[in-house]
Amino acid sequence: MGIDAKHIDRLLPRHPSAMNLDLSWDVRTDRRGFFKQHREELSTAASIRDISLEGALVEVIDTSVHDIGDKVAVRFRGLDGEAVIRHCRPSSEGKVLYGVRFVRNPLFKDAIDAAVGELRGDKSALSTAWQRRN
Repeated sequence: MGIDAKHIDRLLPRHPSAMNLDLSWDVRTDRRGFFKQHREELSTAASIRDISLEGALVEVIDTSVHDIGDKVAVRFRGLDGEAVIRHCRPSSEGKVLYGVRFVRNPLFKDAIDAAVGELRGDKSALSTAWQRRN
């Protein structure tokens, strides 16, 4: 059994996002003025094209330019997390596709697990998928 070049370094299967899952990309707070009540949160809307338990392929408008290895603050289903950019390539109509690996965060991981379970239709296997092996 050989390894296909496009599947190198992908240990967990990815599931296409037929539900068109959305993600807030590059979430940050811009402080304007001297008081905290004047804070404004900035982010870019992104679409998850496919997702696994450890990462995703995310399509973003190309105004947010990041390099391989950069950490990006993301928000999925109301939970904040971080993702490390593993690869990037141009997409259609002024967008960029980023392959990301999620940084471990228990609450954020639970939201990712639930989304993958919904796409797979098999939530029972997810409870053991990320358990640590001793």
